[in-house]
Amino acid sequence: MKIPILSGIIILLFSCSQQPKKEEITEKKANTNLQKFEWLLGTWTNITPEASLFEIWDETNDSTYTGKSFMIVNNDTTFFEKIKLERRGGSFFYIPTVNNQNSNQPVMFKLIFELNGNFIFENKEHDFPQRIIYNNGEPG
Repeated sequence: MKIPILSGIIILLFSCSQQPKKEEITEKKANTNLQKFEWLLGTWTNITPEASLFEIWDETNDSTYTGKSFMIVNNDTTFFEKIKLERRGGSFFYIPTVNNQNSNQPVMFKLIFELNGNFIFENKEHDFPQRIIYNNGEPG
């Protein structure tokens, strides 16, 4: 299906304090960037007799992935959106901008659940959809 996807350093003032181990620092850093979403990177397709859906993701930097999603029906693009997956502060957001919807303004969906490559982003203030779900398809 897929074709080609800090914490700060603490300076301890007391000699009796224990420095964090290197692997602890690495693990905390991994949780603050988009590493857990890297399986999204690349081109995804879902082709049926009725339509072809494409989603393409690239890494912009360690806190932002950008993507686009579009659907083609009978050689016409019937749906197109630009997407950002961003870390802002300590939270992750899925931010689509859909042509001819929401006055062409982005809508933010906050990550509310993650487990084994399954992610749920939610915005209860939005009319539809209010949830966006991604599943990497790998068993947990």
